[in-house]
Amino acid sequence: MAGLITTMLKGRAGVSAVRVEAGDVVFRTAGHDVRMGLAPLSAQFNALPDAKSRQGAFDKLTQRATEAVAGQSALKTEAERARFIAALIPVMKNRSYVEQFAAMARKKGDPNARLLYVPLEGDIIVAAALDLPKITRFVSVGEGGQYGMSDKDVLRAVLDNWVRRVDRFEIHDFGKLRRFHFGEGDNNASILLLENPWKDIPNLPRNVAIAVPSRDILAFGDADDAEVVAALRSLTKAPDGGFPVSKQLYRLGPEGFRVMP
Repeated sequence: MAGLITTMLKGRAGVSAVRVEAGDVVFRTAGHDVRMGLAPLSAQFNALPDAKSRQGAFDKLTQRATEAVAGQSALKTEAERARFIAALIPVMKNRSYVEQFAAMARKKGDPNARLLYVPLEGDIIVAAALDLPKITRFVSVGEGGQYGMSDKDVLRAVLDNWVRRVDRFEIHDFGKLRRFHFGEGDNNASILLLENPWKDIPNLPRNVAIAVPSRDILAFGDADDAEVVAALRSLTKAPDGGFPVSKQLYRLGPEGFRVMP
């Protein structure tokens, strides 16, 4: 199935970066990526009774691809749209990743791809990503178009999903420092995006200093304690496992958090 679809797409005017990625055939057209799920397509074709009906279905698929390239219709079904929305999560990244994403896209033959993200504070950005069974894949600007969604719609769904998913979290003590923890811990830093994750924390210092060195660490402590601040600064210099967020410290205030001098 993958070979049939990629052969159909390669060489078409307006189509670039044809590839198989995370179980989908992906191609670039009209400024955004279009994804075609191989598993459901294969199941649909295999369920057909004979070669004639399978050829007819493939002809329809070819027509749908042609329309998508021409911008005449969306390629995704409602079921695919629902799966796309359900998988959206926010991932905290360092702003340097914006160019890294673009550079990786250029290497794949997609020079116009841009990361869908919003700046947060300091050198932190929040990127839209898909939490898939085996990988976390970042979303491109305009990618939601095939699902009938604008970039704003995608970003809104990202945050809505996160609020629903993080219905509870833990606080772990490490001496004078404390850390947030949720689930497997891979995206602890994104807890910072919740409306007010601080409201039920016991013995919260009057002034709170925050470190977000990597995607799995959201640490905090008393900003008026020099030992705590030094320990937080040490965290920002520790190995980040290849998932850096910020080398800066932040101070919690009435309107959220800001860079701490």
